[in-house]
Amino acid sequence: MFIFQFIYTYNIVFIAFFLLMNLITFALFHSDKRKAEKHAFRIPERDLLGFSACFGALGGILGMLVFHHKTRKPKFYVLVPLFAVLQMIFINLIYKWGPK
Repeated sequence: MFIFQFIYTYNIVFIAFFLLMNLITFALFHSDKRKAEKHAFRIPERDLLGFSACFGALGGILGMLVFHHKTRKPKFYVLVPLFAVLQMIFINLIYKWGPK
């Protein structure tokens, strides 16, 4: 319960963190796509999924759609949207259970 109250109280920090994580995740998908085209050293899938899981799922979905990257891998087209749904539920709970 404390984490919900903390995030609700400092919501500007949480919003900045949320936006930053999505921006970083979007940039990682873009970078990995460019590296794949150049046959260069790639960003590990676990890193792409990890950033998506840590409040970067919307950036991951956007990166998948804009760059057409990792769209055929079941691990990505199942987990990244699932992370987004779970993150939206979590954010909804924060504002539901936050101080009145």
